[in-house]
Amino acid sequence: MRSRLVTLVYFCANILVLCCNFIFARKMHSNPRLFITLIVSPVLACSLLPAWSQPKAAATTTAAPSKMPVGSAQDRAKELNRQAIALQSQGKLSDAVALYRQAIGLNPAGAGYHNNLALALKDLDQTKEAESEERLALKLRPKRSDYLVNLGIILQRQKRYLEAQSSFKDALALDAGDSDCNFRLGQTYFELGDFDKAMETTKLALLLKPENADYNELMGDIYLKSAKLDDAMIQYRKVIEIRGYTPGTISGELANKIDFIKKSSKSKL
Repeated sequence: MRSRLVTLVYFCANILVLCCNFIFARKMHSNPRLFITLIVSPVLACSLLPAWSQPKAAATTTAAPSKMPVGSAQDRAKELNRQAIALQSQGKLSDAVALYRQAIGLNPAGAGYHNNLALALKDLDQTKEAESEERLALKLRPKRSDYLVNLGIILQRQKRYLEAQSSFKDALALDAGDSDCNFRLGQTYFELGDFDKAMETTKLALLLKPENADYNELMGDIYLKSAKLDDAMIQYRKVIEIRGYTPGTISGELANKIDFIKKSSKSKL
């Protein structure tokens, strides 16, 4: 604005000088060379305005905001998610959580990032925050059965078995062939003392994966709680076979359960 004002004043001054020179030159017409000089000089001066008086396009034009290339934020989020998964697989859960949060910051609509963060938080025993993240994932992708299973596991970790059951049932409505979901649902029934329902759903899991040691052990536990000791021992023997145990390497809860059966029924391993 200031440069324009300077230009205008300079231009008007030169016009005034031009007029004065013109009048004076007419009186001095006897000297043509002086006449030309007096007339042309102001014109040249006006045309040769200082460069600083001209408005600069770069200075007066508002620069358009630089646009981030399409997909660049999403690509960065994907890369952070990939790195976080690698860290999580190495047991570096806190570092993985930090990267998942960065990925979410770049792409809050990425349901998978919320789900992955929820699983890492669950493994850190931060189950309340894990639940919040898993519910966000489900809000974005409500038809993901695996997200429903993960929510059920988080609720199960909090001993909220009825809510966990609801989540597992919703997942099975979307994917009835999920053996792990049937197994988890059987666990919730077992914890609530409904051994008939627990047996029903665990049998479905075993139909899908008969060689899964965890499924067989849960079935043994159900039989044990139902006082079906021989059936329980059959299941525990299968667990020993699948895991490759020998009588000398059986330990922990499995060993205690087998000892209990032996003492109760005099059966031999």
